[in-house]
Amino acid sequence: MSNVVLRSLTAVVCVYAATSLVAAADVKLIEQLPYRITAPGRYQLARDLESAAKSGAAVRIEADDVTLDLDGKTLSGTAGDATSAIGISAVNRKRITVTGGTVRGFYFGIDIRATDRVKPQSSGHVITKVVLDRNRYFGIRLEGTGSKIAQCRITGTGGSTRPGHTIPHGVRLLGAKNVLRESCVRDMVLKRSDDGKGEIVGVHFDAGPGSVMENNLIVELESEADSPADPEDKKERRFGVWVNAGPNKDTFLRARGNRFYGFTVPFAFTPGTDGRLSGNEFQGSSEQAIRGKPAGQVGDNLFSQSAKPPECRVNE
Repeated sequence: MSNVVLRSLTAVVCVYAATSLVAAADVKLIEQLPYRITAPGRYQLARDLESAAKSGAAVRIEADDVTLDLDGKTLSGTAGDATSAIGISAVNRKRITVTGGTVRGFYFGIDIRATDRVKPQSSGHVITKVVLDRNRYFGIRLEGTGSKIAQCRITGTGGSTRPGHTIPHGVRLLGAKNVLRESCVRDMVLKRSDDGKGEIVGVHFDAGPGSVMENNLIVELESEADSPADPEDKKERRFGVWVNAGPNKDTFLRARGNRFYGFTVPFAFTPGTDGRLSGNEFQGSSEQAIRGKPAGQVGDNLFSQSAKPPECRVNE
């Protein structure tokens, strides 16, 4: 091999190595909690991190155009069932991406909020390939427009002992043109009040014209974590998807290819909402599968008598 070729190859290797070092330097490592993100850029968990704080946020995002890469690590809240602490928090931000790890044990796992429900100043977010495990009230609350949750697994949500916070949600999406795709919401924790009533919501769409829900698995099984009740006095309401009108009463949900198991009501549309539902599969629904205006579309969907709940293999 000639010296010219060797010099050329060496130059290429050096340039590649330098580029890689620059790229690595651009990633800011999160090595302790709590952590505030105040500038755009890419951030990454350095290792598994725990927070025993009973309030506040473990990671607070205070800038637009932020990517938070959990890098396969776990962000854990250890304050218990009465916590009000949030795993990852942002308010009125744009283009936040959270990806690739686990958020466990917080009051809200991921909470991206908009202070104005009519004209949200929050938009363009992506949450993908994240496991939300045993968060006490909401797995994900995502408020804003044009945002997406994909390939996430939300399990064991609920169990908060904070007063007035007894209806856990796996996912809540508020705003126009939001998408939930190829995700799994499983095994909510049902807490009943003294009169025996209890309620859970797998997915909640609110104030959302142009909402889309595709190829998700929404499963509810009774477990030891649920509050006990007399079998003849179970007044709980188990909603797979709750669709709320919002201030403008213009929520429209297009749902296709989703599978439901163990919910009293897989779809509940409140007054002022509408949707197009097709190719969804209902297992173990004890009452009307679709309530509200789209109820006449029930024939465009499937019913299964299988007693075996489908497996949730997203992000295993």
